[in-house]
Amino acid sequence: MQVTTKKDRLFIGCFPCGLSYCDTSRERDGDYVKLAFLSYKTLELDVRPGCPPDLLVRILADAATMQARRGEHFQVSTCGQTVLLGG
Repeated sequence: MQVTTKKDRLFIGCFPCGLSYCDTSRERDGDYVKLAFLSYKTLELDVRPGCPPDLLVRILADAATMQARRGEHFQVSTCGQTVLLGG
């Protein structure tokens, strides 16, 4: 899952262990600044200090959607690999 447009600062990267939420308007060491991470296994959201309030609202809403899917299989790759959310 990737959510980004030219006007949209929030990037949501789907990685093997979870979702990474980043700010596309800021870079650190050549990567977008990471704002939060949601583990597929625990479904716990780890928010980094300094996360902008406007993006935090969107991150919390997206994370709540994923957390509500606990027990479902979620596709993490284009070849069809899935993980069990919260398990």
